[in-house]
Amino acid sequence: MFDTWYGGPSSFLEHGNGSSLGQEYLINDAGDVSPVHGSVGGSSGGSSQSTQSSAPPAPTLVGTGGGFQIDLIWDSSVANAPSGFMQAVIDAAQYYTTLFSNRIVINIEVGWGEIAGSSMAANALGESESYGYVGNYYSLITNALKQDGYSFTASNEPTSAQFWLNTAEAKALGLVSGSTVGTSSLDGYIGFSSLSGTGYSWNFAASVSGSNSGTGANQFNLEAVAMHEISEVMGRIEMEGASVNGAKTYTPLDLFNFSSSGHLELSGGGGYFSTNDGATKLGIYNDASAYSGDIADWASVSSITQSATQGLLKGYQDDYDAFAWPGANGEVSQADILEDAALGYNLTIAGRNAA
Repeated sequence: MFDTWYGGPSSFLEHGNGSSLGQEYLINDAGDVSPVHGSVGGSSGGSSQSTQSSAPPAPTLVGTGGGFQIDLIWDSSVANAPSGFMQAVIDAAQYYTTLFSNRIVINIEVGWGEIAGSSMAANALGESESYGYVGNYYSLITNALKQDGYSFTASNEPTSAQFWLNTAEAKALGLVSGSTVGTSSLDGYIGFSSLSGTGYSWNFAASVSGSNSGTGANQFNLEAVAMHEISEVMGRIEMEGASVNGAKTYTPLDLFNFSSSGHLELSGGGGYFSTNDGATKLGIYNDASAYSGDIADWASVSSITQSATQGLLKGYQDDYDAFAWPGANGEVSQADILEDAALGYNLTIAGRNAA
C-alpha cells in the first residue's frame, strides 16, 4: 500500500491574465502555501525544462473547442517516460472533457519522476500543485454555487472565514477568465513516480470510460492516479481550517464535508461527502489526523471498500481514494463526478448519465 500524497496547500501566485481576486498562490502536496510573483510562465516548471537534456513533447490540448478543455504541457522529463505513459494521462483528461461542459481551458504541466522540476516524496505515486487565491470569498463562492442548485444552511457555515480557491475552479465558477491556452495561464502541476527501485510497476492500460482493467498484483493503475491528480488541480482539495497567512482557511469542498446532518466537519478528522446538507452520505473522507494522507480523499487505509462511495463497481478502487493498493483497477465513481460538479463543473448529458 502506498500513500498517494495527493493535494494540500502550498503557495500562491498571480495568474498570467490577471484577476480581480487578487494575489495568487501555489499549494503543494505537503500542504505548504506561499505567494508567487511574476508570470506563471516563469514558475519552477517552466525553468526546470531548460536544465534537462531532452526536449519536451509538444503540449496536448484535449477536448473540443468551445467546450471543456485540458491542456497537458509535458515537462522534459516526459521524453524519457515509458511507452504508454502519455496516452494514459491523455485518456484521463479526455474523460473529464466528456463529463463537463464549462467553456474553459485548464492548463496543467505534467512530469515523469518529478513535479514542477522538483523531486517527489519517496512514497508518492502521484503529486499535484495548484495555483489559487486566498481571501474572504465565502459569499462569492456560495452565490456562484447556488446558481447550480446547491444550498448552504449548515449550523456552522464558516461565513466570515478565509477561503482558498484554485484558479481552475475560479474559471469553472466564472470568476476569472478561462479561455487562455498555455503556460501564461497555468493552473497547476502533476507528477508521477517512476517507481524505480520499489519492486512495483505501472499498468499503463487506459481508456476514456473512467474505469480500467489489467492491473497486475505488483502494479498500480497509472490512469487512476492521473484522474486523481487532475481533479486536485480542478479544485478537489480541502483545508478544514489550516492556517494560511495566520488565518484559518477553508475551501469550497469543505462546505460539502459533514460530520452529521446539518453540521459541517471542518476539522480534518474525516466526515462524509453530501450535497443535501448532510442528509445523504455519498462517500467517507479520509481521517488525515489519524492516518495522514489528504483530507479531501476518500477513506482507504484499511481496504478499497472503506470509502463507501456511491456507484463504485465491486472489486474496483475509487480513483479519489487517499491510499492506493497494488493490483487494484481504478474507477471514477458516481460520488467522484458529483463531487466535481459540486465544485462548479457543469455536467454534460454524458456526465449526468454517469452520475
